[in-house]
Amino acid sequence: MKNILELQEEKLNLQEELRNLISNGEAEKRELTDTENSRMAEIHTRMDEINAETAKIEEENRNLENNNKENKNQTKTMEKEVRLFDLIKEVANGNVSDEHRAYVTGNKISFRTINAGTATQGQENVPEEKKALDLAIRNASVLNKIGATWFSNAVGDVSIPKYAGSSVAWKGENVAADNGEGAFSETVLQPKRLTGYIDISKTFLAQDSNDAEAILIGDLAAAVAEKLDKTVFGADSGTTTMPEGLFHDSGHTVTGATALTGVTYDNVLDLESKVEEKNGADYIFIANPKVKFAYKGTQMASGLEMVYAKGELDGYKAVVSNSVANKGIICMDPRDLAVATWANGLEITVDTVSRAIYNEVRIVVNYLVDAKLRGDRIAAEIYA
Repeated sequence: MKNILELQEEKLNLQEELRNLISNGEAEKRELTDTENSRMAEIHTRMDEINAETAKIEEENRNLENNNKENKNQTKTMEKEVRLFDLIKEVANGNVSDEHRAYVTGNKISFRTINAGTATQGQENVPEEKKALDLAIRNASVLNKIGATWFSNAVGDVSIPKYAGSSVAWKGENVAADNGEGAFSETVLQPKRLTGYIDISKTFLAQDSNDAEAILIGDLAAAVAEKLDKTVFGADSGTTTMPEGLFHDSGHTVTGATALTGVTYDNVLDLESKVEEKNGADYIFIANPKVKFAYKGTQMASGLEMVYAKGELDGYKAVVSNSVANKGIICMDPRDLAVATWANGLEITVDTVSRAIYNEVRIVVNYLVDAKLRGDRIAAEIYA
């Protein structure tokens, strides 16, 4: 059974799919097809089920809390009451309440009681607002939009096995079989600290509403997700503190081979063929906006439609983002890209000094995350 966070994530994805169905029809100035109407009905049915499942879980949680009210753990009580917005406000004003001191050290807000690389140092205590920020970061990232493989709430290094495949051969009836054992390897994701910040006015921080808190969480998530996306879809080499950009690997990236002003349909077909040669089938495109507009003005052939149309390149889904390297395009099976986030890897620093003369507070987010290819069904190009 899914928990509330997983149900909320599923509902957000369904809502996005529903908006896309409607917007596609409006953009094309047509009625929805029977298939689209059927899918919309399925989405509405599932969202009703999610609402019912969520209500049931919430009711069970309330009953459990009432039944164990006398013996309820004080830490758990604090977790249900704490809000990220309240913590930031208290740290900024220098008056952290006793019930919140467990989360605050100096001007740092930490939602962890164990180290990222250690699995035996205690039980993690995570307020609901920390979970909301985790989900917001994921939903704001291009990595989520393309369907990358996510490993949430990791503890320690994440090792993903890679198997090169078995060999099978024809033999005579009484001839011994060859050893068909394939080769194993692994992709290891390790916690890397990503940091970003936003500046907010003390006037805004004085608000006490759910809307203000939602804006704060949304802005923090956008700052972190943008930096993560620009790194993963960039061309920098990886280090022990930063993931490698997908355009850095010379084994699957061509740079400066073709001028963007001279791209043709053959350039897209070349990327597709390189992925399909590695048994890639369910691939998509991720492109910089400059590449999108170049192909939006390029025909497949004389008199035929454009290479880019209706959110697709050559009929395959195309995700366009400024986070992709300048003039860059990737064709890949998104499942080959693994992303890990660590359950205890979120820390917020409230800086009341750097922007004090502007009557602002700087909110710095530290987030543990890593992203790495676990397969080779990818081809990329940076146009000249």
